[in-house]
Amino acid sequence: MLKHINKIVSVYDRKTSMRLTDIEWKIIDEICYTEKLKRKALFEKIQDNRSSCLGMTPAIRLFSLNYYYLKSKPQSHKYSDSVEETLKELL
Repeated sequence: MLKHINKIVSVYDRKTSMRLTDIEWKIIDEICYTEKLKRKALFEKIQDNRSSCLGMTPAIRLFSLNYYYLKSKPQSHKYSDSVEETLKELL
């Protein structure tokens, strides 16, 4: 069963509440670990590159799906470029 978890996150010194499932939080943490990024830094990159018609939480969900989609391709990107490449593909 999916469990929704609310967390207070900081994006550019602005605090906001974000509600994701426990699995989505784990996925975000795995991406951060793989890319050697703090969650705040990842969220700020997503914030900088998201479309204005897309909210922050849906943008994070879309980013994480696209991240693993690009990783699953045979010509997957290097780890150091993958966040940047995923952001380009996302928007």
